[in-house]
Amino acid sequence: MTQPRRLQPTTIWRLLRRLAPHAYPYRGKLLIGFAAMTLAALAEVIRPWPIKVIFDGLLIPQAVPDPVMTSVLAWVGTGEALLWVCCAAILAIAILGGLAGYVQSTMIAGVGQRVVADIRLELYRHVQRLSHSFHDSVSTADIVSRLTGDVRMMRDLLIEAGILFAARSLVLLATILIMALMDWRMTIAALAILPALVFLTHRYGGRIKDAARHQRRGEGRIAVVMTEGISGISLVKGFANEAHEEARFSEQNLSSAEAGVVATRISAEMDRLVQVALAAGTCLVMWYGVTRVQAGAISPGDLLVFTAYITTLHKPIRRMSSMSARVAKATASGERLLEVLDLHPEIADRPNARKASYLRRWISFIDVTFAYPGGNPVLQNATLTLRAGETVALVGQSGMGKSSVAKLLMRFYEPQSGRILIDGTDIRSVTLDSLREQIAVVLQDSPLFAATIRDNIAYGRLDASDDEIAAAARAAGADRFIRRMPLGYDTVLGERGETLSGGQRQRIAIARALLRDAPILILDEPLTGLDRTTAEELVQTLKMISRDRTTLLIAHDDLTLSMADRIVRLTDRRFEEDGYPPLVLERKA
Repeated sequence: MTQPRRLQPTTIWRLLRRLAPHAYPYRGKLLIGFAAMTLAALAEVIRPWPIKVIFDGLLIPQAVPDPVMTSVLAWVGTGEALLWVCCAAILAIAILGGLAGYVQSTMIAGVGQRVVADIRLELYRHVQRLSHSFHDSVSTADIVSRLTGDVRMMRDLLIEAGILFAARSLVLLATILIMALMDWRMTIAALAILPALVFLTHRYGGRIKDAARHQRRGEGRIAVVMTEGISGISLVKGFANEAHEEARFSEQNLSSAEAGVVATRISAEMDRLVQVALAAGTCLVMWYGVTRVQAGAISPGDLLVFTAYITTLHKPIRRMSSMSARVAKATASGERLLEVLDLHPEIADRPNARKASYLRRWISFIDVTFAYPGGNPVLQNATLTLRAGETVALVGQSGMGKSSVAKLLMRFYEPQSGRILIDGTDIRSVTLDSLREQIAVVLQDSPLFAATIRDNIAYGRLDASDDEIAAAARAAGADRFIRRMPLGYDTVLGERGETLSGGQRQRIAIARALLRDAPILILDEPLTGLDRTTAEELVQTLKMISRDRTTLLIAHDDLTLSMADRIVRLTDRRFEEDGYPPLVLERKA
């Protein structure tokens, strides 16, 4: 069976190359957001300068003059006018930065949500198109976990690692440039801690990603246990195993929680060390800056600007260090997405596949050999022909592979050897969609959705009108009980149709098959689990819908077999047409 393969540790760049194209349709909003980032960065860089002017121009006018102060004093003057201009500049910078930050946040957040939605759609579309073997081997809960939690983490990856990284880098570079123009010696002192920060980020980033990977896989296992316990609640209660299920859930829950604690502890440890390193850098700059002021090399206002820039410099560095932890966690989730997205359907249209026309004559299995991956053969050189309009019952012991025959006909799987023909055409030479459009199915446990009865019936043909839906329901004997419901056809069913009886669920499934009006019909033990009276009523309906259709009937009880024109036994991995029980022969006579 196909399973998501375990990838080697995925680099952030590989994930960005794979997922970042989802942001391309929103490039206009991203450009606006980036322009707003630039303005916000500009506001951040010039924020301390009005305070420097007040400090050096009004409070300590004897400070060492510099070109900037000389130009400002020549233009504005001194005294109250200078104070008013500086206060107005402080307010204007705050307004500019606030507006730019608002535009940046709203634009980028909106794009982030839309990109995540697009990635989720791609993953869901891809999962829908993966072969049946994938769904046989991977739990539904694990897929749901990837579609929800793992996809949601991609916002941190794409926005934090991509756009916001660029914004913070812009602030960082602009700050360093202005600091270097002011005093390159103090700039070197301020940047002395960068090697330590790079070392800490590299050292802890991998550990955080490993811990996050274990946590996300643990959350996937929690979803599996939780889904099994809730969907099988009748079985759990019937065997009084609530305590056992609680213990199963508690074990997985604690395991995931412990992995989360480890990830948080490592992240917190890195944050504390980063803060200590930044504090050490601040102390170094303050000590060296005071000596420079005392030596007359810079003014007190310059030291004030440098101190403000240290805060400005440390803020993006600290955020980028924190960002590395979030990106590491998002990368672990991204690996789980690529495990699925990198899979290819085992069953797909051939390059020269054509659309099938209306199929109605005959079906042939010719020397078909089939085995599930890792299993023994279910069919071995098996040959069977269903004539046009004929109902052929397939019987045999449980587990012999009767349902596998139906799955092969619908190309859920492909045989290892042999051919399956419909009207003389190999089903591999036509497109999957056009093949399956020719087939209607009624299963022993036909799935119903938590939607209206109308929608459940219309699933057989999505463009059907209300009149066609009602006609199909009447033909299936479902119209009467549907109209007795509070909202009739607009009544919303419970999950898997649990609000209906078994017979009612089967009638809706039959109406769905009738609405499809397909020339080929598969009935997979459609009366299983029903009481005798309900089953006898449904037999008449099933006989009606199989009329003039080529029907494969998988059955084990005499009542279902009474519908068949011919009975075939699956035994020893081959089809045989002799050795029927006398009771069956009498019914067919």
